Amino acid sequence: MAVPSRLAAAVALLLVGAGADVASTYVAVAGGQYVEGSPVGATLIEAFGLIPGMLLTKAAGMVLIGIPVAVAGGTRRLVATLMCAGIGVLSLATAVRNVLLVTGAWP
Repeated sequence: MAVPSRLAAAVALLLVGAGADVASTYVAVAGGQYVEGSPVGATLIEAFGLIPGMLLTKAAGMVLIGIPVAVAGGTRRLVATLMCAGIGVLSLATAVRNVLLVTGAWP
């Protein structure tokens, strides 16, 4: 059985995290409890709408993660892996926060 590469696992984490973030955000918005934690995210969501703004925020985050790694001499594969994994983890954390907001467990 083939073991998936780290890049493939990072892309999967990105997809799962982004999906969970979008779904939990819709639930939080519907309940009136959603507050965008990032000023950049809030600006992009206000300018482009919820889904495009969220995706642009994720892209901006990937750039912020990727540039220092690339400047430090990381390979393209390492840069892509860290970008995907980093935003995937942050997206999952945001989804957890949204669920806690909706359930009233987040202050």
